[in-house]
Amino acid sequence: MTRLKELTVQAANDTYQAKDRKSIDIEVKELRDQLLSLANTQDVNGNYVFSGTRVGKLAFAADEQGRVVYQGDQTVVPAGIGDQSMVDTNRSGTRPFDKIVRTDAQGNPVAVGFFEAIQDLSTALQANDTKSISRAVGEMTTMQDGLSNSLASIGAAGNKVENQLNVADENLLRMKEVLSNAEDVDYTEAITKMNKDMLALEAAQSSFAKISQLNLFDYIK
Repeated sequence: MTRLKELTVQAANDTYQAKDRKSIDIEVKELRDQLLSLANTQDVNGNYVFSGTRVGKLAFAADEQGRVVYQGDQTVVPAGIGDQSMVDTNRSGTRPFDKIVRTDAQGNPVAVGFFEAIQDLSTALQANDTKSISRAVGEMTTMQDGLSNSLASIGAAGNKVENQLNVADENLLRMKEVLSNAEDVDYTEAITKMNKDMLALEAAQSSFAKISQLNLFDYIK
């Protein structure tokens, strides 16, 4: 996306001619294909990472008009990783590859898909449409920011999971120490010590019962 934005800014330069913009379009199309490949990433089980809960369906594909559209859903499934701590176990493709809002000729806001916006840039470069190319500069910036925010969100979730794993490791180590101490106990010695402590307690209670009968205690009462 950084490179795509750089190319769009270059193409918007007034010093560029039609042939220069067509040359830029070659790389723009390559970058678009790379992004589309990433958007349709599969995990080790063959599930599409960005399809929401429709993991068996290609996240982004061309419709009848040739436009790349999102085919997954918006459902996100959270999972508990600790006390009142949750993380998402999946991701909707519209979060990293989000739509942008564009104003049409009548001044109305229109939602445009992530890959459709890149295709519009490619078309503008081929047609040497400087107005549309200039508009694309802002759109590429918005799309790059959306991807950056999504990466930050994933990073934060990853840190949360890592912190919980560290807490779990500490708890496991503590429990192992408690178990080890319990297994190493000399029960004969422990029972003997407990009997001595009980005798001492009984003696103290007996002594207090006798002392409490003295006049000083009566006075205090």
